[in-house]
Amino acid sequence: MSLNKAVSTMTVLALGGVVGSWIIGVFDERLGTKRTMLGFAIWYAAALLLNATNNMICVYISLVMIAVAIGGSANFTTSLPTAIFGRHGFDKVNSVIFPIQGGITGFASLINGLILLLTGQLRFAYVVLAVVALIDFVIILGVDEHKYI
Repeated sequence: MSLNKAVSTMTVLALGGVVGSWIIGVFDERLGTKRTMLGFAIWYAAALLLNATNNMICVYISLVMIAVAIGGSANFTTSLPTAIFGRHGFDKVNSVIFPIQGGITGFASLINGLILLLTGQLRFAYVVLAVVALIDFVIILGVDEHKYI
């Protein structure tokens, strides 16, 4: 992909992220945080697997899906702790959640780097990260929403 095409694509995808944040917020409000996160994990795993195909149509579909997901994923950093602990416990919980989120983000970058180093192709990292998204799905199943409210 040329530099101009890449920049144009990333610009459009950034706008998709804004829309994704709004969409995830609507789902979170209407369905609840846990159900929205479960759907999100499946959506993200599907997007990563589409990206791994190296079929350009699938890759473009996955890029839109990933843009929406990245825009929406930031919502969960606040909505999940609030759903479980309420607004009064948010400060304490966020002081723990925020560094964990940073570590997990770093973990994804580490996976990308290791897979690229070992195979020379990033597409295998998408498969590994899709499996991580499905593991997240299982973890989210165990979340007791509204436990401390």
